[in-house]
Amino acid sequence: TPIKSSAASDVYKRQVYNSEAYLNDLLSSLVNQKMQDIEIILIDDASLDCSRDIMQSWEKKYPDKIRVFYNDANLGQGASRNIGLKYAEGEYVSFVDSDDFIHPDMYFDMYNDALLNGMPNIVTSRIVFAKEDATYQDYFKTNRRKGVLVDLKKEPYTIIYESPSCGNKLFKRSFIKNSSFLVDTMWEDATFTYSHMFLAEKIVVSHNPDYYYRKHQNTGVSAQGFRVNTHLMDIFKVATEIENKCIKNGCYDYFKEEIKVTQVASCLYRIREVLTWNIDHNLKMDLIRDLYRLVQAKYGDINELNQDYLSMKVDFHTLDVVRQVRSDILVEQAEENIQRTLSLLKV
Repeated sequence: TPIKSSAASDVYKRQVYNSEAYLNDLLSSLVNQKMQDIEIILIDDASLDCSRDIMQSWEKKYPDKIRVFYNDANLGQGASRNIGLKYAEGEYVSFVDSDDFIHPDMYFDMYNDALLNGMPNIVTSRIVFAKEDATYQDYFKTNRRKGVLVDLKKEPYTIIYESPSCGNKLFKRSFIKNSSFLVDTMWEDATFTYSHMFLAEKIVVSHNPDYYYRKHQNTGVSAQGFRVNTHLMDIFKVATEIENKCIKNGCYDYFKEEIKVTQVASCLYRIREVLTWNIDHNLKMDLIRDLYRLVQAKYGDINELNQDYLSMKVDFHTLDVVRQVRSDILVEQAEENIQRTLSLLKV
């Protein structure tokens, strides 16, 4: 009997989030997996729409495959994923956001790749951006390819190529059993993914387009990059925690430069998002200046990093913008300015 693979999905409701429109697509893509020996754990994070009813109907239809757990209050994505991890029993665990969907061959092929390559701690595939109104059947006419085993100590740049997302990956449960996601923090994926990849030593990389990330214009997590986000400072907590976990796990010295690039890139991604905000231009540039000042203070001059590595993760326009801003203000002043600006922009 094949060992179970676990899929943990968090379902929650925010003012800008609506899972009920996409849950059926997600669950269809999970229950119709070629690999049928999986468990599907759904965490209802105090939904306010019809998500709970939808999940209950699927649980009733597939009682041997789906389990639903309910949060009494909205705890957020990190806390909900931690609850899912607590209940997971499979050999490998994956995390799927409630408005996304996956290729029907995804878990079968990724698990097969793991079997053929000594059961590594992480298997990763590719992310495809899907239109907001797409259905999961629209995207599955693709040729399938075998995964490749990568020794990260010989090819550390592989980590730079990888997305911080947890959705397109399988994590061996024994490898992450003592781990948890940051709570009450945005972009918690980055800390979890990168800290484990630096520790994994070897991973299997598949180039199959398996994880379909739904791009929203006005709602959902993906839309956050286009709107004012008052949680912007969370990214420094995320970036610092990547370093802390690597130091704790004894892999920091070996991957020091790659870790620094992931930290800087994660922060510059937020600056790129600020560039898209519909706010006063001068206010926008002041905010970018202050953010970049903190990046410099925490992680050093970006020009001293491997520029090939950095350009893999950050677009040239963002790099050009930050290199041109004045950044000689005090760190304390930059932090105060950011908090003041975000409070003014808060809606």
